[in-house]
Amino acid sequence: MRLRGKQLGPIHRSLFCCGREAGLRKKRWHQIGVRRIDDPQHPRGYRAIRSNAGMRKLMDRKIASQNGIRPLCEERFSSYCDIVPDHINPRGIGGAWRDDHPDNIQAVHSWCNRKKGSSRV
Repeated sequence: MRLRGKQLGPIHRSLFCCGREAGLRKKRWHQIGVRRIDDPQHPRGYRAIRSNAGMRKLMDRKIASQNGIRPLCEERFSSYCDIVPDHINPRGIGGAWRDDHPDNIQAVHSWCNRKKGSSRV
């Protein structure tokens, strides 16, 4: 994930960290929010789909709630650029097509997520 222009890095609480490149900012318009899709087969009865901005805010909250520790390999986060959302119930083994509910998302490093693949830990 990438940090936005004036967003503080959630790991170091600084504007000048985690591989932020100055001068490469693009202005984009994002719709912030969560879209709910009714799904009778899902235990909650719906699936949540988040926009990019909504997912970024959720990831910031997840990093803070995990105390900066990766749940898959029990090490500390070092850079915000390598953090990606991981679905705890992946769609490959019976999870919903896409479910971005906070209970189904955890913050992990990209290489840990690729190593985990479509399995549950």
